[in-house]
Amino acid sequence: MKLQKRFFLLCFSLLLFSFCLLGPESRALETNPVVRVGLYYGSNALPAANLQNVSGMGSGYRLGYFDWPSGRFTSLMEIDTVEITIVKDKLLYISADKTYTDVAPANYSSTVGPYHLQTSRRFSSWQEALAFCQSLSMEAFPAYVDGAYVARIGQYGSSAQAQSAQAAVAAAAGEVSICGYSQSCYTVTATGSHDILFELDSGGHCLGVQPRGEHTQTWFKGYKYYGGFEYNRVNGNDVTVINVVEMDDYLKGVVPYEMSASWPTEALKAQALCAKSYCVQNKNKHKTQGFDLCNSTDCQVYRGTNSATANSDDAVEAVSGQYVTYNGQIAQTFYHASSGGATEDVENIWDDYVPYLRGVEDTYLTNKISWSAQLTNESVAAILRGKGYSVSSVTDLYVSGLTRSGNVRELTVVQSSGSPLVFSGEKARTILNSSAYGVSFLSQRYTVSGNGGSPSDGSSAGVGAAYVNDQKISLSGLQAVGKSGLSPVASGNLFAVTGKGVAALNVSSSASSANTAGSGVYAVSGSGSGHHVGLSQWGANGMAKAGFDYQQIVKFYFTGVQVGPAA
Repeated sequence: MKLQKRFFLLCFSLLLFSFCLLGPESRALETNPVVRVGLYYGSNALPAANLQNVSGMGSGYRLGYFDWPSGRFTSLMEIDTVEITIVKDKLLYISADKTYTDVAPANYSSTVGPYHLQTSRRFSSWQEALAFCQSLSMEAFPAYVDGAYVARIGQYGSSAQAQSAQAAVAAAAGEVSICGYSQSCYTVTATGSHDILFELDSGGHCLGVQPRGEHTQTWFKGYKYYGGFEYNRVNGNDVTVINVVEMDDYLKGVVPYEMSASWPTEALKAQALCAKSYCVQNKNKHKTQGFDLCNSTDCQVYRGTNSATANSDDAVEAVSGQYVTYNGQIAQTFYHASSGGATEDVENIWDDYVPYLRGVEDTYLTNKISWSAQLTNESVAAILRGKGYSVSSVTDLYVSGLTRSGNVRELTVVQSSGSPLVFSGEKARTILNSSAYGVSFLSQRYTVSGNGGSPSDGSSAGVGAAYVNDQKISLSGLQAVGKSGLSPVASGNLFAVTGKGVAALNVSSSASSANTAGSGVYAVSGSGSGHHVGLSQWGANGMAKAGFDYQQIVKFYFTGVQVGPAA
């Protein structure tokens, strides 16, 4: 899960303040609220989107629109067709494999034309409009336009073609006008054909589709989904596809993709709670695109019910209506795969202090996820240049700061000019990641070693730095008193009295070895996967196997939180 920490961390105090101003009724959260999940959007929006009922029971759909923010669905028409395709109101070509494109393929079976002839007559219901259409001996279909039902006739590739047919159609259907190629129009067809079943072009409403039946599922792009769908032609272009689904059903499509459905139920319950609270905290993330969250790692992985099992579904239902809270408000429940040994204080990764996002020793971790990478002076320089840094050449690379949990806080790159580039927090994990060079720092917990680099374990010759109460201090020239007498300052042999008691100082080398002869090849060795803030999934797995319940797991990783209904 790639986290949008900046949005949360910058707004955290404002959210707390605003919640305090609201009364209890305003702050109350629904037990099972509706979530809008973007499935295809932006550059991945579609010219056409197919739907198919999973089973014949309750087959067909209700067509209409959703009112927001209430989420109330207004039904405008019902159809029995099991397979439908929603298309934009432009000329589309249909291939033999039922694919719709707006560029003519070598072989196509038919087209969907964007121009029609519309009757001046208005109808009181879709049934009345449909009956009229069926009475005509020509292709016709109901449409809801500007708040009224009308009949539309024919489909033409151009306005000129529609004009040529206008007189003949008017003789059978009465007065008609040319319409079509509208940026706000949504066309519903029977999949694989040019048969139009319905069109919506009314008052800026986006098309909504609800499968008929009780708690039914719908196929879309190879995945099964609960709930309905909303289609939004952003700026009049391709169709953004949104799944409109209740929270519990949404979580049933998140939990088995973020954590193995075969894991202990208590771990899955903890995951469900984290995913739920994260969803609530980030519901405005894609507001400008017309939905709450996306379905990728940019938010939380969501793929419907394909991988759901009775075990994962039961875990979601067991925590229905519950949330992770801190001081009565929904907590931001970040999570990651494995801490590698210890989770981290959030300010060491994303700068801002949050009281319940404290690092803990990951006592029950069942998989540290070991990983490695290799870099050279040349590859480091090239990667940095590719990310906008003006670097001619590099002479050294080393870890220059550790947190109290033993995770990397600072990574230093020394240039040939002698000027160091210091990357702290999350950048110490991500700055050198490069698909082109096959480099991936999976976590914040790693060491760097090599003939050309300084030791990254704090064992350099007494020159280094430490953090006391999160303040960096120089240890130049200092020595520690240990069992063997005086020795250079190194990680683990120096302690300080802080506001939290006696604690080991986290020490790391800050001395460049640029003048040391070496190959300039660096071996990176790490453990863990992710940012190390919040719940460690493999740690939750271990805790569940050790007999802890989901509340104990959550409270272990989030300091001072509560689990229960939201205020």
